[in-house]
Amino acid sequence: MTAPAPWEALRSRVTALAAARDAALEETATAWTRFARGQEWSRADVEGFWEGLTEDVVRRYARATPNPAGPVADLRRDVLVTMATLRRRILDRLGTRGDPA
Repeated sequence: MTAPAPWEALRSRVTALAAARDAALEETATAWTRFARGQEWSRADVEGFWEGLTEDVVRRYARATPNPAGPVADLRRDVLVTMATLRRRILDRLGTRGDPA
């Protein structure tokens, strides 16, 4: 029996990492949703909070790296995409509860 091709091993690793990332996002979204419901937050409350939280992340990256380029810029972009993904999942789970009519 021959060893799997290097690209197949890499593909398997990427698939496993993507599954782990998705599981972490699901767990985080579940925890935030539980928290928001416990605090009786509306979707608007979550939106406002998440906007401020995202802005804080952006400022922290700007302070840490005054001239972001390359891997740092990519990491910053990835963080923003992750924040947007979490926000969307939380809002989807909250549904329309608490929204003005």
